[in-house]
Order: sequence, then structure tokens, then C-alpha cells
Amino acid sequence: MSAPMSTTQPGGRAFSLSSRTSSLLRLAWSFLRRDALIDLSYRTAWAFRLAGLFFSCWSLFFLGRAFGATSPFMARFGGDYFGFALLGVAFTMMTGTALSGTARRTREAQLLGTLEPLFASPAPPFGIILMFSLYPMLVSCLQALAFLGAGTAFFGARFALDRLPAALLAVALAVAVHLALGVISASLVLVIRRGDPVSWVLSSLTYLFSGVVYPVEVLPDFLRPLSLFLPATHALELIRCALLDAPGTPLPMRPILALAAFCAVLWPLAVLCLRSAVRHARREGTLPMP
Repeated sequence: MSAPMSTTQPGGRAFSLSSRTSSLLRLAWSFLRRDALIDLSYRTAWAFRLAGLFFSCWSLFFLGRAFGATSPFMARFGGDYFGFALLGVAFTMMTGTALSGTARRTREAQLLGTLEPLFASPAPPFGIILMFSLYPMLVSCLQALAFLGAGTAFFGARFALDRLPAALLAVALAVAVHLALGVISASLVLVIRRGDPVSWVLSSLTYLFSGVVYPVEVLPDFLRPLSLFLPATHALELIRCALLDAPGTPLPMRPILALAAFCAVLWPLAVLCLRSAVRHARREGTLPMP
């Protein structure tokens, strides 16, 4: 008796990969469309959000007029505290969302009972968890651009744009690192089924030690080394060197290497944590439980 003929076509694997990619793109669009329709229905919230950005920018402008030119720590930035703080706050808008948005949306899906059906779909859990952060990340990037635009248009902030690609590289690497941390936080939410303390702790440490609104150099000597363990410290160093320092100042390579190292360590750890968390939740039957 002859062996059954294989139905596998030479291009079957490529077709399967193309079909899976197409399905993920459709799912990503569905997530974006759903979240956008919900968010845009609250127009008053958007008005308050934009007003908050403007007033935050205004506050930093007055702080810059009061203290920027007199601080020796601002000398390398031409005494421009306003530009220094503007970049720091805009940066944390994006990385803060990358860090906390995934875990928050995961917890919301748990409470609404939509997490289990999503994990039962053909889409991989890792892709679904990342898609939770798509719309919040898009909004946070638009907010950061609006914040910087307001600072430039209304308050006279000036940045050296000839080295903008280096700053964008730092932002991209930092967002990738914080997304990996966000996936780890979401994994913890799947296990403990509670609000995530990790994002709050990391966000607080970033504001305290990474030089968001004041230079790292003002920290006491015994605290300054802690800043090196936070990815935002390295990203902000490169961003400010690219956009605020004199054009002839050489760009440091250490921040790029540090951020790449964070990515190399944290993304495999994030994948491992999420797989373990999903297995635990399925074994315990706790995916749909609040």
C-alpha cells in the first residue's frame, strides 16, 4: 500500500507566516479602532488633557526663568532649564505609558472578562499583551509632541535638530526597554490578579534618580550610582546631549550600549515571565477571575 501523499505545498510555510502576520495586523487595527472610539467619545477629557499639558509647560517655563541661569548644573545646557525639563517630562510621558499601560490594560481585561476569550483566540498571548499598549502609546507620543510643540511655539524653547536622529534612537530604545518592563508587570498582574506595584516603584525611582526635572549631578554621591541602573538615565543623557549641547559636542556611545544591554536582558526575561504567568493562570483557572 502506497504512503499517503503529503498535502504540504512548497510555499506552505511562507503562506502560513503571511496569514499569521495578516491576522495580527487585523487584530492590532481592531485594538486601535476600539480604544480610539472609546477614548474619543470623552471629548471633555481630551480638552482637560490638553489644558493640563499647556499649564505644565507654563509652570516649567517660570521655573526656568527663576532658577535656570543661576544653576551651575545648567551651564553645559546654556542655562536652559526650561528645555532641560521640557525634554525630561515629554520623555517620561512616553516611557511611563510603556511601563504602566500594558499592566493596567491587562487588569482591565481581567475585570471585564475579556482576557480569557482573547487568550483562547489564535493570536499568541504575547502579541495580545503588546497590543494592549498600542493605543496608549500612540496617545502618549502625540501628547509628548504637543507638549514640546507648546514649549517651542508659545514659550520659545529651542532645540538643535541637526542631531535629532540620535535623540530618536534613544527614545526608541528607551520605549522598547520600558515595554519589556511593562510586559513583566503585566505577567505579575496575571499571577496576583491585583494592581501592579512594579510600575509605580519604577516610575518613582525614575523621577527621583534619572534626572527627569533636575540633573543627576545634584544627587548625593552615595545615591548617584543608583541612576545607572535605570534606563531613563542613559536615554535622557543622550537626548539632551543631542538636542541641547553645542553641535560640536561629541555624542556619547555609553547610553546607546547601556540601553541595548537593557533590551538584550529584559526582552527574553519578559517573554519567559509572560509564558510562565499564562501557564500558571490557565492551570489555576484564574484568567476570568477579578
